[in-house]
Amino acid sequence: MPSSGAAPSLASAAAVATGPDGTGPKAHRWEAGAGEATWDTAVQEDEDGNIVLAASLSKADRIRKRRQRLEQTDYSQKRKRVIRDMIRYLYLVVDASRWMRTKDPVFPPSTKIDVTLALLQEFVQEYYDQNPLSHLGFIILRNGEAEILSQLSSNSSSHVTALDALRVLTASEKSPKSGGEFSLQNGLEVAGRSLGHQPRHGSREIVVVVGALSTCDPGNVLTETLPRLQSANVRVSTLALSAELHVCRKLAEETGGIMGVCLDKAHFRDWLLGGQCTPPPKDMKRGIANGCEMVHMGFPTRTSEDVPTLVHATRDTKLLTRTAYVCPQCEAKQSQLPTDCPVCGLKLVLAPHLARSFHHLFPVPAFNELDMSVNLTSSEDQQPFSNSLVTNSKDCDLCCFSCLKKIGKNKRNTDKNKDKKKDEVLRFQCPDCCNVFCADCDAYLHDTLHNCPGCLLNATIEEK
Repeated sequence: MPSSGAAPSLASAAAVATGPDGTGPKAHRWEAGAGEATWDTAVQEDEDGNIVLAASLSKADRIRKRRQRLEQTDYSQKRKRVIRDMIRYLYLVVDASRWMRTKDPVFPPSTKIDVTLALLQEFVQEYYDQNPLSHLGFIILRNGEAEILSQLSSNSSSHVTALDALRVLTASEKSPKSGGEFSLQNGLEVAGRSLGHQPRHGSREIVVVVGALSTCDPGNVLTETLPRLQSANVRVSTLALSAELHVCRKLAEETGGIMGVCLDKAHFRDWLLGGQCTPPPKDMKRGIANGCEMVHMGFPTRTSEDVPTLVHATRDTKLLTRTAYVCPQCEAKQSQLPTDCPVCGLKLVLAPHLARSFHHLFPVPAFNELDMSVNLTSSEDQQPFSNSLVTNSKDCDLCCFSCLKKIGKNKRNTDKNKDKKKDEVLRFQCPDCCNVFCADCDAYLHDTLHNCPGCLLNATIEEK
């Protein structure tokens, strides 16, 4: 029988809250007058009479919103001591029940499962790019049972193949009732038992993507499964595609995870790729041991031979190839890196893998937004640029130090663009090297490169 449904209303908490003037209780939004009704402004109709959302945020507002989230997690600027695990063991539990076979106006025109599988393909590549030493696995929940879709491994191709197979399976099931019920407890039990055998020097995490409004479990999740997850230091995070479930909120709060409710496809992508790919900081208040453990790692050598030889592809499979990586401890041959040697168990990595894992410990500081006192879009003829190379933003603060393009330079005006509203121009300055960057380069440096070219140039000059 279902153990939990949608979260109860917080009417009792809102009833005791006071209004802005502090004289009386604060009313709900739906109790306000007709002039303050959100549905009058948030929902509109297009020329064909279709219901559409109101005008979305501008590009500048979206950039500011992204930078606000970045500043909230910028612990280096807040002078906070943060401990992150460089090695992660993460199971992603996906709801594949009948609740995911329905279409949602938030994900037009596909179903929830189709959108989820498409984003999971991107998540696999982004996860291993941000966490090259970590492991990932998938579990699907359907027909009241939990099934391991792919085991914990550092091989991205096996996960992509498994997700493709699941996509074909869901496409072949035409009935809207295919998939059965959703069982949260079974998924947590399967993932928890597998994570319990992983080394303690890495973080143990479970991310649940749920589209159901109830869970059909054999027991009580909060009294039976939750204590076992807490004793194993497993962190549970949940994203609800339909509505928040009280049991999911409770699991996230008790294990130090996060709970989210999907607003649209863009929010789904930002929550999954932006929030779950970065290693979470350890919660000092939960009494988790802060000691460091030495992890034995080996740096293999790459060999090429004229005759194909047997090489370990996984722990159970082998293949014939001419190129391989030789373990420095047992001299067993591996097909790809990073991986754990199936013979001696030594973790085999390369130097770039360690370098890409360290950027989470030393993030690029959030850039400061500069006041646009000069109208860049209308001053192209008044402020000419020299042909000399810009080596410092002191030479020209209207040119991006990274891409060397003029900030705010728009395309030529055409008949189609005359009636369009001009976007607000933004420029940002690094607090360390004081160089100026455009909005696109600001996002690229923080999300992809994880380095500031101005700071790297100053470090190189100081070394010389």
